Amino acid sequence: MKETINATPVHVRNILRSVVQEYGIHCVDLFYSALFQHERAAIFLEKETVEVKMRPQLLSWIQSLFSTEADQAEELSELQCRVGTVHARLDIPTDIVVYGMYIIKQALIEGIRATTANKDDIIASIIYLNSMMDFAFKFMIKAYDINFRKKVESDEAFRLVSLGHNISYEKETQISTFSSWSTEAFFCLCKNHAHDLPTIAESEFGLWLTHKGMSLFKGTHEAQEIQNKVRAVDVKIREIKASGVIPSEFPTELHKAVTNLTFLIGRVFRHLEEVENGRDPLTKVFNRRFLDVVIQNEITFALTHEKPFSLVILDIDHFKKINDRFGHLVGDEVLCFVAEIIAANVRANDFIFRYGGEEFLIVLTETTLADGLASAERIRRALAEQPLTLSSHDQVSVTLSGGVTSFEGETNSRLLIHQADEALYKAKNNGRNRIVTTRNSP
Repeated sequence: MKETINATPVHVRNILRSVVQEYGIHCVDLFYSALFQHERAAIFLEKETVEVKMRPQLLSWIQSLFSTEADQAEELSELQCRVGTVHARLDIPTDIVVYGMYIIKQALIEGIRATTANKDDIIASIIYLNSMMDFAFKFMIKAYDINFRKKVESDEAFRLVSLGHNISYEKETQISTFSSWSTEAFFCLCKNHAHDLPTIAESEFGLWLTHKGMSLFKGTHEAQEIQNKVRAVDVKIREIKASGVIPSEFPTELHKAVTNLTFLIGRVFRHLEEVENGRDPLTKVFNRRFLDVVIQNEITFALTHEKPFSLVILDIDHFKKINDRFGHLVGDEVLCFVAEIIAANVRANDFIFRYGGEEFLIVLTETTLADGLASAERIRRALAEQPLTLSSHDQVSVTLSGGVTSFEGETNSRLLIHQADEALYKAKNNGRNRIVTTRNSP
C-alpha cells in the first residue's frame, strides 16, 4: 500500500481527497440506501444504529483511506483490520460487505468524472481508487476471517453438541462403521482390487469423524493421534489407487493401523462416556442452545474445504389440532415419533435439532441442495406413509411441511435459517405436506 501511495502523483491523490470531501456524504447515503433495499443486507441493519453510529464512522473511514500519506500506511492497515473485526462481530456476511464496497466505489468514480475533465487524470485516479479500495478490503477480510474462525474454534460448546444420543450408543455405532470400512478394505486387498480400496475419509465413519468426532475428541490426548493415523492410512491408499499396485507389506501395515485406531477410538470414548449435554429432554435430539455454533462450524468447514451443506426446517402440520383433539400427552408422543422418523432417515454425521414447539431443524453435512431436497422428501414421505399407533391403540396420521436451503458462501447462520424459514412458509401456504426450497436445485 505504501508503494501505491508513493507511485501515485500528488495531484492525483489530491483529486481523490477533494472528491471524498465533496461526495463523501453522498457515498454514505447511497451505501445505506442500497443496503436497506437489499433484502439480505437489511436483516443486519437497524436504522437508529445506522444514523447515530454507522453513518459518521463510514464517512470517517472513507476520508481516512484517501487522506493517508505513505508513512501512515501501518496505521491505515490497522484501521482496516479493526473495521473487518467489527463486521465479524456484527455477523455481517462478507458478500454484503463486497456489495457495499462496490456502491462506494461507483459513487467515487462518478465524483472523479465530475471533478476533472482530463482523461489521463481520470484514469490515474480510478486506478488509485481501485488499488486503495482493494487494499482496504484485503485487510478487512483477513481480520474478518481470523475473528470468525476464532469464534467457532474457541467455542467449547461444540464439543458437547457433537455427542450422539449417548456416548455408549455413539461408541458402538462408530466402532461398527469403522469395522465396516476395514472389512471392505481387506476384501479389496484379498481380491487384489487396488482401484476399489476405500479411504477412511470417504466412509461413513470418516464423515462422522470429520464433522462430529474430531470436535468431540478435542482436548483429549488421543485426538491428534487418531487424526494423524487416519491421514497416513488414506495417503497410502490414494497412492495405491493411483498406481494400481498393492505393496506386499501393506496388508500387515493396514492391520496394525486398524488395530491401533480401534483401540484409540474405544479409549477416547471411554474417557467421554459421562459427558452429555445440549439435548431436548423429550425427543432426545439437540436443543437450540448449540444450533448457531454447529452451523458456523459447518460454514467454516465449507469455506475451507469447498464442500456443500444444506439446512432443512420441518414443521408438523396442524399440530395444535392434534393437541386439542387428543391432549398434550399424545402431542408429546407425536413429537417423539417424528424425531425417530427423522433420525432413521439421516446419517450419523448430520445434526438434528428441536427448533421450536413442533419444528425440527436438520443440518445435512456435505450435502448439495438437490440431495437436501431428496433427504427432506424421504422424511416427509416416510412419516406420511406410517401412521402413529398411540398407547391407546388409536392411530394418528402425521404430515410435515419443510423448507430447504443450502450454503452458497453465506457466513452467517441466521441468514441460512431465514432462507429455510422462507421456504417452509411457502410450503405451508401452498397446502402443507410438501417440501419447498427458495432456490432452484442444481
